[in-house]
Amino acid sequence: MRTSDHFSAAELARLCAAKGVRHAVISPGSRNAPLVIAFSNRPEIQCLQVIDERSAAFFALGVAQQLHQPVALICTSGSAVLNYAPAIAEAFYQRIPLLVIAADRPMEWTDQGEGQTIRQQDVLMPHLRKSVQLPRHGDPLSRWHCGRLINEAIGATLLPVPGPVQVNVPFEEPLYATAEPMEEVRLIAPVPVESFLLPDRGWRAKQLSGSMKVMVLVGQGVWGDGVKAHLKQLAALPQCSVLTEATSNLDDPAFITCIDRVLEGVNATNEADLKPDVLITLGGAIVSKRIKTLLRTWKPAQHWHVDAVHPYQDTYQSLTHGIAVQPHIFLAQLEGQVQGNESLYGEAWRMVDDRMRRRHEIVLKHTPFCDLAVFDVLLQHVPEGSDVHVANSTAARYVQLFDRTRGLRFFSNRGASGIDGCTSTAVGAAFATGKTTTLITGDVAFCYDSNAFWNKHLSPLLKVIVIDNGGGNIFRYIPGPDNDPELLHWFESPHGRDLPALVKSYGLACYTARDQASLISGLEDLYKPHDRPAILLIRTDAELSPTVLRGYFNELASS
Repeated sequence: MRTSDHFSAAELARLCAAKGVRHAVISPGSRNAPLVIAFSNRPEIQCLQVIDERSAAFFALGVAQQLHQPVALICTSGSAVLNYAPAIAEAFYQRIPLLVIAADRPMEWTDQGEGQTIRQQDVLMPHLRKSVQLPRHGDPLSRWHCGRLINEAIGATLLPVPGPVQVNVPFEEPLYATAEPMEEVRLIAPVPVESFLLPDRGWRAKQLSGSMKVMVLVGQGVWGDGVKAHLKQLAALPQCSVLTEATSNLDDPAFITCIDRVLEGVNATNEADLKPDVLITLGGAIVSKRIKTLLRTWKPAQHWHVDAVHPYQDTYQSLTHGIAVQPHIFLAQLEGQVQGNESLYGEAWRMVDDRMRRRHEIVLKHTPFCDLAVFDVLLQHVPEGSDVHVANSTAARYVQLFDRTRGLRFFSNRGASGIDGCTSTAVGAAFATGKTTTLITGDVAFCYDSNAFWNKHLSPLLKVIVIDNGGGNIFRYIPGPDNDPELLHWFESPHGRDLPALVKSYGLACYTARDQASLISGLEDLYKPHDRPAILLIRTDAELSPTVLRGYFNELASS
C-alpha cells in the first residue's frame, strides 16, 4: 500500500486507522494533497468529500454525534480552516470528538506575503481540547516527535472528555508524490480511567433524605438506561422532582418533561411549595430561559452541579457543591441510599404539571393554523422511534411544550446555539445512523445552511420540515424588538427566496402546506420512500403565530 511521501501525512492516516477513526470528511484543496493521498489509501477509513468547509465541519459533527467516535476533518491551508470555527465551538460545548487536520505552508512563510498563508497554528483556540503543530522534517528525532504528538492528539478527542482537537501540518512542495510506508512509530494506547467520588456518600444521601424539596434538572444528552433508572428511583421519592427537556432524551411519566409549559402554573400561591431547597444539575445545555430565570431568582440553599470536567459551572448563581465525576457514577452511588420522607414536593410538581397539561389540550383545540398548531401535528406524525433534529431558535423552543411519548430522540446544536449548521448536522447524523431522521427548522436557518445539500452523501431517510413564518419570527415574540416597529426589520430577516425553487435546484422532492389539511397530506408525502432527502415547506402567518403563542402562555397562567 503506497502512501504520501510526507511522513507526517502518512503517519496521521496510519494512526487514525489504528485508533478507530473510520470517517474522514475532506474539502478540496492543493496544500492538503499529502493528506488526501494518505487517507484515501487507507481502506479502514471512509473518505467523504464535502466542498464547503463550514458545512463539512457540521456534517462531521453530526456523524461523530451519532457514532460517539472521532471523525477527521481535512482541509487546505489559509482561511479554509477558519470556516470550521462555528462547528468546532459547537463540538466543544456538546463534547463531540472531532479531529481537525489542517494543511499549512511552512511556518517560515507566515506573514511573508505568501498565498493561502495565515497565522494558522492554534487558530481554533480556545474551543479545542488540544492543539498540536507537527514537525515537517523527516529525520528520526522528528519522526518520533511527530508520532507522539499524533498519538496525543487523537487520544485527546475522547479523554478525559470528548471534544475537538486541531492538528496543524506544514507541507513543503512537491505535494503529490507517493512512497512506500516508512518505518512506523509506536502506537500509544490511552487507558480510560473512571473517576470516583470520595467515600462520603453517606453525607450526600443524608442531605437528600432529610431535605423536603429536591429538584433534579437534566440538560442535553443521550443517556444510558442506567441513568434513566437511577433518576426514576429518585423521582419516586416524595421529596424529589426530576425535570427534563426534549434534548435530555429522558421522557418518562415519572419526570416533568415540559418545563416551559409547567412553569406557567407557578404563582404566588404555590411558589413556596415548588421552590427547591436542593438543586442537582447534570448534563449539557438547558433550552428553557424561563427555568434559568426562575432558579436565579429562587437561589436554592444548595446547588450541586455534577460534571467530571467543569464542576464549577454556576448557571443559576447558587452553586454550593461542584461534584467532579460523571453523572452515571454519582447517581449509581446514591442508589438505595436516599430515603423518602413525609414531603409533598414531588406531588406538588405533578399537580401543577397535570393542570397545565389539561389546559394545554383545551387551548390547542381552539388554536388556528399557526406555528403552535403545526408543532402539535408534527410531533404526532414523525415516525415512532426515529430521530428528530430541531434547529435554533424557534423550533428548539416549541418542541418543549409538547409531551413526548413516541420514543423519539431529539438533537439540537445547543452548545453554541447558532443557526449556522443545523441542516448540515442533521445531514451528517442521517448519514451515520441510516435511520429516519427528521429536521424541523425555520426558513432563515434553512436558507443560511442550504449548502448542506451540496453534498454527495445525502441519506434518502432524511426528511426536512421548514416552517416558513416570515423570517426571524422569534423576534416578534421576545420582549424588545416586537415593541419597536422601527427596529423590528433589523431583527426579522424575510429571506425573499423562492424556497421551492431552491429545493428543486438540489434535485430534491418538495411538498408544501398552508393549512391543516395540506399539512397532513404533505406529511404523508414526505415520509413516503424517496431516493434522496425530501422537503416539506409549511407557510404560517408571521403576525398570527407570536400572537397565538402569547395567548397560549396567558391561558396557561390564568387557569
